[in-house]
Amino acid sequence: MDPRDKGTPNKFLSNFLSNPATSIPKGAQWAVHFDNLPSLLDTIKEAYNGEPGRTWNTTEAAKILTSRQFQESIGCMFCQAIDLPGEGMTPVAEGIKTNAFIRSYIGAGRNDFPIMRMSFLETNVSFADSVLRGWALATAKFGMIARTGNKNYRTNLTCYKFSIGSKQPYISQTMRFEGICCISLSNEESNYDAMTSTTRRDAQFIYNSYSIDTVDGINPAFLNMPKEKNVKFTRVTRN
Repeated sequence: MDPRDKGTPNKFLSNFLSNPATSIPKGAQWAVHFDNLPSLLDTIKEAYNGEPGRTWNTTEAAKILTSRQFQESIGCMFCQAIDLPGEGMTPVAEGIKTNAFIRSYIGAGRNDFPIMRMSFLETNVSFADSVLRGWALATAKFGMIARTGNKNYRTNLTCYKFSIGSKQPYISQTMRFEGICCISLSNEESNYDAMTSTTRRDAQFIYNSYSIDTVDGINPAFLNMPKEKNVKFTRVTRN
């Protein structure tokens, strides 16, 4: 290839954007799924038992909102946004700083997993108050050590990213979180202002580990990129 052709708009359009793997994805093509969320309802109910005052009455609503209809058909239908974590480590300059000498960097360890934020749509029967509030309470009561049975407050979460194919959407990336649990639910202000948009409640989650899959389940055309096209360029010279 002629080195003068590198970086030209034609090459970018024909050999980059036209390939499935390097084309630009469409936004808002994703879904999240909690593994067996109804199994946490017994844990939430157990956490309610230690609360002072009247008994919390959310069990029946939670059963409906965590049913297959709202959680497994196209993922968790209440989740409207997810803040996926990044990755990094901390470098520090080591040694005594003397005159104009530059110190070398050494690694101070991998960064801790950041707290993950998710936003949930507020409906007439609140998923945030019927499920997430009790889940955060269960984490506080039973949390930070391994639990089983009706004191297990952790589950797994999978976030799927989709791309649009010629016939239907397909998975382009899967990010899985192991041992996830809710740790907080945002406040809610009730007022008499005119409602101009939907209400969302933010919840925060921590997890034990995560993994990313950019191969399994992906449309084969995504990875079988076509060979580079030979694009010829004509130089225009003045007489």
